[in-house]
Amino acid sequence: MTPADLTFQLDVAHWGWSIAAFLFFVGMAGMGSVAYAFVRRTAVIATIFVSLVVGLLLVVSHLGRWWNLPRTLFLMVRDLELNFGSWMLIGITVLSIHLVLALIALVAHLPFLTKRLPWLAWTERVDASRAFLGAFAFVGFFATVYSGFLITQAVGIPLWNNALIPVLWVISGSIAAIAMLELLYVVGAVDAKVSSFGVRLGMVLDGMKLLAVLGFLHVATSYGSAGARYGATLMTSGDLAWMTWVGVVGVGILVPLAIGAYTLLREKNKALLTVSALSALVGVFFLRATVLLAGTFEPLVL
Repeated sequence: MTPADLTFQLDVAHWGWSIAAFLFFVGMAGMGSVAYAFVRRTAVIATIFVSLVVGLLLVVSHLGRWWNLPRTLFLMVRDLELNFGSWMLIGITVLSIHLVLALIALVAHLPFLTKRLPWLAWTERVDASRAFLGAFAFVGFFATVYSGFLITQAVGIPLWNNALIPVLWVISGSIAAIAMLELLYVVGAVDAKVSSFGVRLGMVLDGMKLLAVLGFLHVATSYGSAGARYGATLMTSGDLAWMTWVGVVGVGILVPLAIGAYTLLREKNKALLTVSALSALVGVFFLRATVLLAGTFEPLVL
């Protein structure tokens, strides 16, 4: 079967760059929250908070009439008409809780604010507790997994109905969080011990990401329906192949792996670590973008 044998309902699902950016920022903030449990630095929580705000603004801007959202949420809470079977409501709830927890942690790291407003001192006590750190990490991890399940639940787009997507999102979100820590190390916001651990863990995750990407493409190509196979073909040899092989695999995986190997075998170089971290972030973004752009509604076979 070739694309000429298919009659497409629509070319693509129209979840493109803005949603890819939303998934990128939410993934980095989500797995960054896990990292925050071990690296409680002001720069880390500030980056997490900004990433969450940017991600939420991007997804809200994608709504047709976004200005109706606050009124809708108010009416839902007032009338207790909450449909927890809706992935949209689950996402809004999880991301809202994540944002509030990130704000609490951020305020705790702003002594000029807590000293000027003593009633905010409770944030420092909360941020120092293991229960809060555990809850923050869990919500961040769940938000990352949710963003993957959100894709898999899309009706009529078989490329996305793949259980490997949440796994890919968690692995690549972890890579983005490590890249964030490497960049913060370069500017002196975290110490060298964190960076050294990040290089080793990043190499392991890069290997896992490569296997997961190839596994995702293999499943879609070998066992998927016509729409899944067509989407996978776009990613491997079609218009989006350059994003897959150059952006996701080349820049996003092989470059960080090569720099990581050099760092472990020879020496740590901040310029190379910067290149590695930026390459990893580019690869994480391209992974989300290429999966979304390749999403095609199931065609009609005539």
